[in-house]
Amino acid sequence: MSRAFQSVNNEQGKTAVIFFVSMAVLALLLHPRTSPFAEHYYNFKAETQLTQLYDSCKLVWAAGGQHATSLANKGKKNSATECDLATAVLSPYDFPHDNNVVIEIRDGTQSGFSATAKHKEGTDVVEINADGKKVS
Repeated sequence: MSRAFQSVNNEQGKTAVIFFVSMAVLALLLHPRTSPFAEHYYNFKAETQLTQLYDSCKLVWAAGGQHATSLANKGKKNSATECDLATAVLSPYDFPHDNNVVIEIRDGTQSGFSATAKHKEGTDVVEINADGKKVS
């Protein structure tokens, strides 16, 4: 009877080892630094940042001249209708800028909005237009 009990314990131990090894392999595959999908992750992060920037800029444009402009935008002729990165991060627009994503706003006006983003670890430069659509 004790022999049967030992056999059950050994099977449980093997199952636990297999489970932990599987979890370690899965963790390596899913972690951005070691994953074969890391490039896609970083490019997606840049694209997400642009979408969030566009949403924040829509709030800036909707506020018109009623918003607090950033120091970079003060004194500009059309500062009430232009969105820049420094203004978008201010409250109440609250753009959550990731410092690993380099963003360039080429045109901050609502009608001609154009911006690009590239994650420091990514390979693609992503661009968004005035309609909030990714430009290929």
